[in-house]
Amino acid sequence: MKLPRSKFWGAVGLSFVTLIIILTIFAVWFKTQLTSDELNFISHLLRRFVGPIVILSLLLAAVCIWAVEALYRNYIRPIRKITEKVSLINTTNPSYRVPGEGAGEIRLLCDRINEAAQRHENLAKHVEAKVQLAKSESEQEKNTLAAIVAELPEGVMICNEEGRILLYNNRAKHLLAGGAHREPDPSGSPEAERYIGLGRSIFGIIDKDLLAHILDQLTEKLQQNDPQAVSYFVVPGADDRLLRVEAVPVLNKGQQLSGLVLIFYDITRQLATDSGLNLALQAVARGFRASLAGIRSAIETIIAYPQMDLDQLEKFKIIIHRESIRMGELLESNLSFDAKIGINQWPLTTISAENLTELLKARSHEKLQVQIRLEDIREPLWVKVDSYSFLRVLLFLIGKLKALIGIEALTCRLTELDWYVGLDLMWSGAPIKIETLREWEQAPLVFEQEGMSLTLREIIDHLGSDIGSYGSKRLKGTSYLRLFLPVAEIFEPEEVRPLAILPESRPEYYDFDLFDRTEQVAELENQLLTELTYTVFDMETTGLNPSEGDEILSIGAIRIVNCRLLREERYEQLVDPSRTVPWESVQIHGIHPEMLIGQPTIDKVLPGFQQFVENTILVAHNAAFDMRFLQMKEEQTAVKIINPVLDTLLLSAVVHPSHSNHDLEAIAQRLGVRILGRHTAVGDALATAEMFLKLLPLLAHNGIYTLKDALAASQKTYYARIKF
Repeated sequence: MKLPRSKFWGAVGLSFVTLIIILTIFAVWFKTQLTSDELNFISHLLRRFVGPIVILSLLLAAVCIWAVEALYRNYIRPIRKITEKVSLINTTNPSYRVPGEGAGEIRLLCDRINEAAQRHENLAKHVEAKVQLAKSESEQEKNTLAAIVAELPEGVMICNEEGRILLYNNRAKHLLAGGAHREPDPSGSPEAERYIGLGRSIFGIIDKDLLAHILDQLTEKLQQNDPQAVSYFVVPGADDRLLRVEAVPVLNKGQQLSGLVLIFYDITRQLATDSGLNLALQAVARGFRASLAGIRSAIETIIAYPQMDLDQLEKFKIIIHRESIRMGELLESNLSFDAKIGINQWPLTTISAENLTELLKARSHEKLQVQIRLEDIREPLWVKVDSYSFLRVLLFLIGKLKALIGIEALTCRLTELDWYVGLDLMWSGAPIKIETLREWEQAPLVFEQEGMSLTLREIIDHLGSDIGSYGSKRLKGTSYLRLFLPVAEIFEPEEVRPLAILPESRPEYYDFDLFDRTEQVAELENQLLTELTYTVFDMETTGLNPSEGDEILSIGAIRIVNCRLLREERYEQLVDPSRTVPWESVQIHGIHPEMLIGQPTIDKVLPGFQQFVENTILVAHNAAFDMRFLQMKEEQTAVKIINPVLDTLLLSAVVHPSHSNHDLEAIAQRLGVRILGRHTAVGDALATAEMFLKLLPLLAHNGIYTLKDALAASQKTYYARIKF
């Protein structure tokens, strides 16, 4: 795309205006200085020789225009271009050379600039070679570490205190998001996709309340110098997996919590085994109770009648023998599990019962508006429990009590019971009927956005707890629900996992620089361009007129985080346009109609794309074209893309105003970017992303530092007037 230049003709027009003003001033001066006879004589001469005077004036004007044009062409315009190109060499593309144009002195200046640029580039390459040589050994060690982390059998993810992902390995991505190329959900629901990427929020994977609870718990342990400052919890993964998560704090140089190392274990098979074991144990328990009852009855009869005859005694012996054989058969038939399968329960951690009740008091008031009064505890009690899941159980029960009997306040009491601690929720009134309590136990306890739907009884069993409803013998008219929690043995650990200390940055899947990046208080537009997260995207379409029925065929996007292009974090999707694809467009982008058979339509694609670009700045080349297509689909898809948008076409016009060509190829050539896969959505998005990164230092050189600066400067360019 070329823009007609108007600066030269503006200069010519300014020259004419200046000449007319000068002639007017001289005319006024002559009129005031000459007599009437002299003026009449001059007027007579002008009328007599008007033809030659006009010709001479036109010739003089032509000479003036030629002189101004030659001055502009040979000196002014080349100097402006040289200024821009020198900035390009100094900031973005040191291999670029200034082409000689203009007057001889200007061409000689270009030669000297190119000589200096060549010496500067050679020196820079020499220094870079020295640096690379010095770094090669440490890079090898870092790459070895990166390979080890990437291929660990456990999923590993690191996030900062605000929940932004700083590192993840392949296993974590597989456990949390499933396959790398998942088909869009037929329902078009954005919840069907889970995007794992640097700088993304982990709250799309782990409930925000849960992560806040974990951070509070770890902070308290660190303040108490607890040697086991580790927390455990369970989250759902991809493909109906259930994941056990070990959270280890990351400390900054001041030994303060600055993030979390999350280690993911797939416990789906383990929990299925546990469920089978529970069923088997229940079957064994029922059988044992019946057999023991028979044996006990026979023994008690023998003891009560020591003088019974031998035939009767033999019958009781047969009963005892038969029931003992049945008990053995029950053990063999129900508990024949593979010894290789570990039987581990829901991950439990040691916590002070007092801290647990304090958390309950705060959550109950916040979530249910029910006041909890805590009875004094005589001495510290420690229990083993998954505090997050157990709090959800307690809130569920309090909610049921509030709905059933309308309570607004409860008393919480802790009672030590040998190997258990009883946590009692007390109220004035009758106890809950056993039938009602069993109904509650079978009700699903949905963990809000976590996607877990287990029954209350299943969760209580996994926590190694139990529940009962009782009437108080000491306090008349008072009833309580009691939950039994296993007592924790307090001992010094033999082996303690060391706390993670903030290391240096590593490539591609991780970016530890984000540890030092906090959420900005100022508006988004006042943030520095170098501190923002971007999604660079491109689309291929059936044609150039969205308002006349042209449709989207393909969307490609890639992310930039912390000024780094993350090539692995990309979005690529073909789209069924529900119309024919013109052969003219096929020749440009190479997307044949048969390639679109079975692909999702745009109303299924855009919700996932919206989730991919969430909380980022959009970047595109000639963005008005792409955004118009998206705007045309808002009513059909109910998806409205409201992200701020930057356009590399406009930004190029900002930093290189003297250049008339700002298409993708011209900008790439100026900035030294190689385009691979031209006219494919991902290929053009990659090229645009590389160009954008090279434009950032040029924008800073022009005093454009923030998103607000870039948007304002873009709007002042000629191209900003282009509409589709």
